[in-house]
Amino acid sequence: MSDTQQLWTDYAACWSAEPDERIAALEAVALDGIGYRDPGTEVSGLTELAAYMAGFAGAFPGHRFRIDEVLEHHDRSLARWTQLNEQGEPAMTGVSTAVHRDGRLADVTGFFLPA
Repeated sequence: MSDTQQLWTDYAACWSAEPDERIAALEAVALDGIGYRDPGTEVSGLTELAAYMAGFAGAFPGHRFRIDEVLEHHDRSLARWTQLNEQGEPAMTGVSTAVHRDGRLADVTGFFLPA
């Protein structure tokens, strides 16, 4: 597994992390000023992103993300992911892009793929 794939895998785990562990987990993979957007939101900074992740965890209890593939070049990457339900079955797929700085995520944009 490449460093970038590990970074994405660790980032994906933040979405299903215990609430009291989420910020520390995010600090390990993302810069303080991270920008994040998907079709439903746009947030800035670790605290806002952690709050958005908490909302996701509350709306989809037991769900988690699996990183399926990562492409990278020039401090940018694209991750293809699958959202798994509590039974481990695919619930949604998507792709996310990121800009990297200092080995961590600086900006993330998520896209949900049609079923």
